[in-house]
Amino acid sequence: MNQLRQFVPAAVAATIAAAAACGGSTDSGPQAASVTGVAGDNQTAPTGAALAFPLSFVALGSSGQPAQGVHVTWSVTPTGGASFNPTSTTTDVNGVGSTTTTLGAVVGSITIHAAVPGVSDVVYHATAVDPCTYLTPYTFGQTVNAALATTDCRRSFGTATFYYDYYGFSLPAGTQSIRISMRGASSTFDDTYMDFFRGSDGKFMAFDDDSVLGVAGARNSLLDIILPGADYIIGASSYDPFITGAYSLTGTSRPVAMNGCRQVWVTRGVSVSDSITLSDCADSSVTPHHYDVARIVVFAGTVLSIAERSAAMNPSLALYKVNPANAYARELVASNDDSSAGNSNAFIRFVVDSSNYYDILIGTSAGGETGAYTFDVLADTTLSSPAPAPTARRRESWGVLGLPRPSKH
Repeated sequence: MNQLRQFVPAAVAATIAAAAACGGSTDSGPQAASVTGVAGDNQTAPTGAALAFPLSFVALGSSGQPAQGVHVTWSVTPTGGASFNPTSTTTDVNGVGSTTTTLGAVVGSITIHAAVPGVSDVVYHATAVDPCTYLTPYTFGQTVNAALATTDCRRSFGTATFYYDYYGFSLPAGTQSIRISMRGASSTFDDTYMDFFRGSDGKFMAFDDDSVLGVAGARNSLLDIILPGADYIIGASSYDPFITGAYSLTGTSRPVAMNGCRQVWVTRGVSVSDSITLSDCADSSVTPHHYDVARIVVFAGTVLSIAERSAAMNPSLALYKVNPANAYARELVASNDDSSAGNSNAFIRFVVDSSNYYDILIGTSAGGETGAYTFDVLADTTLSSPAPAPTARRRESWGVLGLPRPSKH
């Protein structure tokens, strides 16, 4: 099953710096003469999330040595801006006082005080942002173990609401081919879902629900996509509404090639060299025509230009509009065998009449043919010239375009 959703991305950063102090406190126990080693200041995180680094400092006595047993009380302004674990404690044998901080529901700047007897309060600052505009930095190739929670971004589609975590990452220049997998970690969260966006403007590019459509036990997400190096965003969610729970997310490189009957997403401006083989997808004719499947998101008012070239076989291209209400149903909108008289290469230039996702069948003119080919998706989006570069991030999503969410079949 496949489905379509939406997103408004925004870039954010998290830094750690030293902090100054103000205020004061008195206590009958051990006191500090000074503090040092302040860490955890100036962090940014979404509301409801824990700060990545604990807030900490080292209390020193009059001799300049670590002061053990100094009482520390943590507080926040505005009230409700954060919670602490622990709220109060004493410094350890190394003079360290620390706490783990979880942001509350307040969006904006918050100020945190650590009241330390003998010295002015140790002051920290944090910024809480809307979770729907926060990108967790992701290093491609690593595995993230995280969880959907009620404090995450909420996206509504019709009457259903879904929780989302968003991750931002970069790929180097040149054509890249990647696989992003997401796996639920419990029996209550075993049906994952992913959105994929371009980072420069937040444009929707791909999605995945089930790793194998219609197969029980294959409800983890697996997204294969060929794309140019740039900044990108992953939206991690669930297929069912209001699902919370742990999951893992991993990005890996894959060959710049198609994958038979399972679609590989592509974007404008990529070129793929592959082969049609007898193990690729086959139609129902007596002498099967074998083919690979590419999938692409295109928007109304643009032009999609694709080409298949081969010296080993007679190429054939077919472009299908996928029914967003049923991933198994698709409508033929264009096809080509010979791009011109005497030229057996296939070429399609299609004026997109409705924003949707489309399947491209990369195949042969004659049944039983096999051989190497090159498949190109031209970067141009108009009949005459390339589209201008985006000037700002914008909200361009299937929800805004009014397409329904597909159901499983």
